[in-house]
Amino acid sequence: MRDIAYEQSIIRHQQKMCRILDEYSIEDANTWTERDFLAIQRALQIYIESFIGMARYFVQQKYQLSLSQSREAIDELKNRGDLTLQQHNELLKIIGFRNVLVHDYLDINDGIVQAVVTQKHYAAMGDLVLTWRKALDAL
Repeated sequence: MRDIAYEQSIIRHQQKMCRILDEYSIEDANTWTERDFLAIQRALQIYIESFIGMARYFVQQKYQLSLSQSREAIDELKNRGDLTLQQHNELLKIIGFRNVLVHDYLDINDGIVQAVVTQKHYAAMGDLVLTWRKALDAL
């Protein structure tokens, strides 16, 4: 059964984190302070984790599959034609980056953080969440 409140919460969190990241993307990254980097890392973590949650939820709703691993949902969506190979590969990189943010926090490369934000590598996730929500409406 669909959980509209969950979907709305995911979208609200995605939009909030995207606004924060978008603001940083237009600033001069050379002026970012240590506090800025921490805020950006946290916003990226929440943004990516909410995306993973929505991917798992979408697979569960559309295909009645419960998946415990974030990669499983992305793989399943590619295998069923909901993601292109290019989207799949890009999302695996993003999920890998989330794993660095969460588990390798002592060795985060600020240059990679800058590139992710200034080049808006995170943006595709928001579009997919909205696409999946519309697909759920059509079921």
